[in-house]
Amino acid sequence: MKPALKIITYLSLVLFILTSISCSSSEKNTTSNSLPKSIPFQLKLKSIPKELKGEMISISLKFYFCPVPTDKECYSPVLQQSHRFNHPIHSSADQITFVEEFPKEWTHLSIQIEGIEKIYGKYSPGHNPFWIQNTESLTKNPNIKQEFTFVSQENLIPNRKQEELANQFSPILVFHKDKKYLPTNIEKYANFFQSKEYTLPAKDIRRKTKGQTRWNYVDFPDLKETEKQTHLYYHVRYAKSTVSGTQETALPGFRDNGNYWYEVGNGDMVISYWIWSDWNEGPTKFGNIHQGDLESYALLISKDGKPKRILLTGHDHILLDTDFRNINSLKNHPILYVAKGNMGSDGGNPTSAYGGYTVKLHAGNALFNYISDPWDVFPSFHPETSILILPKNLTEKDLTSVKIGSGIRKSPLVPSLNSSQNGSEEDTRFVDARSMVKGRIERLVAWEEPGWVGQTADKDPDGHHKVDPKLSSFFRYQGRLGKHPRSDLRIGELHQYGESPENAPFKTNIEQHYTFESPKTERSHTDREGNYGPKFLGDDSTPQK
Repeated sequence: MKPALKIITYLSLVLFILTSISCSSSEKNTTSNSLPKSIPFQLKLKSIPKELKGEMISISLKFYFCPVPTDKECYSPVLQQSHRFNHPIHSSADQITFVEEFPKEWTHLSIQIEGIEKIYGKYSPGHNPFWIQNTESLTKNPNIKQEFTFVSQENLIPNRKQEELANQFSPILVFHKDKKYLPTNIEKYANFFQSKEYTLPAKDIRRKTKGQTRWNYVDFPDLKETEKQTHLYYHVRYAKSTVSGTQETALPGFRDNGNYWYEVGNGDMVISYWIWSDWNEGPTKFGNIHQGDLESYALLISKDGKPKRILLTGHDHILLDTDFRNINSLKNHPILYVAKGNMGSDGGNPTSAYGGYTVKLHAGNALFNYISDPWDVFPSFHPETSILILPKNLTEKDLTSVKIGSGIRKSPLVPSLNSSQNGSEEDTRFVDARSMVKGRIERLVAWEEPGWVGQTADKDPDGHHKVDPKLSSFFRYQGRLGKHPRSDLRIGELHQYGESPENAPFKTNIEQHYTFESPKTERSHTDREGNYGPKFLGDDSTPQK
């Protein structure tokens, strides 16, 4: 081919490619901007609670341009409009229709009912706000219809059944013998309950999503040396539960922990537990010190009461999510190990389903990390080095021969574990634990739905929501429990103060419990040396009857 002809051919090819790209781009732009300028809305309210009769309700529309939802700078609406119902609510159903002009560029639209504060935490209208994305399906059908159906947020599982299940699966807690801060109870602080406010950190996403600049905390007095009985807090609910803001179409950070609803689904249930400690000293003497601590775990239970999976959380992560047969238990009570720290520290109290191992942590500061070398140090199940806090229904006879290990002759290896941790028969041992008993879980406390505390029930099968007066303030409270509401690095003291815990049961951690997130296969926090994942794989013979 002659040079001139080659040049003409290449130029033609380049021109063809550029034309194709231009056409493709034009098509995409046409698609994204092919919505009509105005779109009709038809929004219905159903099963409106009687508390809202006579209230003036409005609809808030917020348009966002967020091509990359993780970019916090896009969280300011590009357009905001409000439409008020032209009459007070007067029946159990109502609707509003209007036509709205859309901005030229947008990716997400939130539709929120406003003026329903009276029933917040008692009745949920579903996802509020309800989210819509600018997709091709909207272009094909340019009108928006949505029904907001109010449902009671009461727990439909009878109290007696909840208490029975909570007792059946309460934990056997294992501690180092010299552990200082053993679990106690929240009730002893009832007379000191006083809510205060603190300024949210600049990076807190609630500043962007909700316009919040301040949040709540309770400043408890220093350690009380009396009333140290161990109480265990629990909540039993159907596994098919949803929290507003967890739609796939929603922008991250709009989760509303006070707006949730339950469905029976396949009948599976979740038991969530919280263990309260008065103090968290952190994994070393230098770091993560804070008042108050709520460590938690949850069990997925079949409708006939059989344990299926266990989930443990800590350090703002899911530490373990695994089959119940992959841990040791005694008469359905999971054996959980509570960590101490390194260099003489009492530890940060995270729980593990396995003992006798360590996990390297990060101090959050290079200097502190180098000086302190923080670790979670989990105790072994051994009479000479560890102590137990037990459920009340376990007897001395039950403790004469406690199985530790999978009990399987040829247990499958867990990836990344060496042969000494594979749960084979030679690694399984039976321990006489009678001398290890330090105390008992004196009381199990059901965590009541905050919006219904002390009120006559609507749908609840027990007909009431009676609550111990010492607990009612805590059940209603949204905020942090302790005098350290935010992280505080004090170089002069060589101390890192962490955050006191968010109040249970509706923590802000998006993956806190099975309750609001579907269980997943074998997930654990594994990005640290000595990860929290399974140390053996069990079978039906592993749980000890």
